[in-house]
Amino acid sequence: MRRPGLGELGVGIGDSIGIVLRNDFAFFEASYAAQRLGAYSVPVNWHGKTQEIAYVLNDCGAKAVVAHVDLLPEVVPAMPSGVPLFVVPTPPEIAAAYRITDERCRPSADALQWGDLATCFPPVVGAAGRGISSMIYTSGTTGNPKGARRLDIGADPAQLRTFLMDEVFGIAPDRVVRAVITGPLYHSAPNAYGLYAVRMGGLAVLQPRFDAEELLRLIEQYRSRTFTWCPLCLSGCCICRRRSNGSTTFHRSNG
Repeated sequence: MRRPGLGELGVGIGDSIGIVLRNDFAFFEASYAAQRLGAYSVPVNWHGKTQEIAYVLNDCGAKAVVAHVDLLPEVVPAMPSGVPLFVVPTPPEIAAAYRITDERCRPSADALQWGDLATCFPPVVGAAGRGISSMIYTSGTTGNPKGARRLDIGADPAQLRTFLMDEVFGIAPDRVVRAVITGPLYHSAPNAYGLYAVRMGGLAVLQPRFDAEELLRLIEQYRSRTFTWCPLCLSGCCICRRRSNGSTTFHRSNG
């Protein structure tokens, strides 16, 4: 039986896939694809410069990299030799949020496009994802960034993790999660929260960039009841709500 997609490139158990993407649907696709193969999805801080990105990609031993087109000026020089780079067109909402010109959002004609890889192979049937999570790197403020490879955690620890996701994040198979993700998915909390919410059949609304007023509007529109925010974002939303005399009620806040 032929291995689909990334498996055709030799990606397998214990390998890594670098993800240099902002908050976009392709981030979920690449992460789930890696985990289906027993590999690690390695989110890379897309604010990083070439040297910083290169360090992470080489340190984790990336077998493939997925990146937004507008980030390529920093990513291409950082690519390890012989590793394929799949590009994702930068979507309009992200381009608008970061004021990226249209020319910088379109892939070149000869680029390897992630969308082609994701759609030209049949779905995996009967394959179960392994107990491997994303490999998150530290910020590197006290030296080079460091990433921890969590081994296949097995059934008992997986059950404990599911319990924690239920109690801490409010995510469970019998509870429909309606999440608005505003933090960058290369951070550990938004990454875990977003990936688990979608895996459990919930709704994840991706905000390209934090904006308090827009975030409150999304919460009202999609009736989101659970969040994972940094204190600065929470404070910004509270200030915005007080100024506008809005009706948003924070039912639960994590982070």
